[in-house]
Amino acid sequence: MSADFIIFECDNKNCLFRYPVRANSKFPKFCPRCKSPVSIALEYSERPTDNVVSSHTNETSFSLLLDNLRSAYNVGSILRSADGFNITHIFLCGMTATPENPKIFKTSLGAEDTISWSYSPNSLITVQNLKENGYYLYGLEIGPKSHPIYEIEKHKDNLNIVLIVGNELAGIDPQVRELCDEQIYIPMMGHKCSFNVTIALGIAAFYLRYRNDFDNSTLNLHQSI
Repeated sequence: MSADFIIFECDNKNCLFRYPVRANSKFPKFCPRCKSPVSIALEYSERPTDNVVSSHTNETSFSLLLDNLRSAYNVGSILRSADGFNITHIFLCGMTATPENPKIFKTSLGAEDTISWSYSPNSLITVQNLKENGYYLYGLEIGPKSHPIYEIEKHKDNLNIVLIVGNELAGIDPQVRELCDEQIYIPMMGHKCSFNVTIALGIAAFYLRYRNDFDNSTLNLHQSI
């Protein structure tokens, strides 16, 4: 079996920089760190994924709405996470980059080909339409009407839900936020008041996808001060 990746290691004993390269890439001759010669340390095949089976089998329709995200790299990362959580659809709104943007490829790693998505220039109109069509809307935002994510109710599996995240600096459009059925936040234990949007969405998507498997009485989470 041919190798998918090759690990190179710097020959300089004072450096020993070690890093992977795809087998079909141009092989490096010199260390990118100290410019010394490098040698092949290991050849191996791609990580196996055939035996990874989802434990989630309910029929919940779970979509995301990205309200004016500034970073195409964040959008790509979210697409990758969305594939892992079997997201039904992603609504890309306002300035949020769409999969045609080449920057997305760097972090999505092909997920843009497996996720259903649509674009709208106006997030408020999109959310109004979703609301009229019976979707249950979660806004991931810290605010006076927000409550910790672990306090959400356990819903039936056939509920159509949409998780909304907003601009990295400005957050969710205030009028969009007011249309949300629940505003939720992830409690912080450090000095910062929020996670990067991709991390926050990953945590929230995991909890919402598997929320019925959690017993809130066993959680020991602390609200930030």
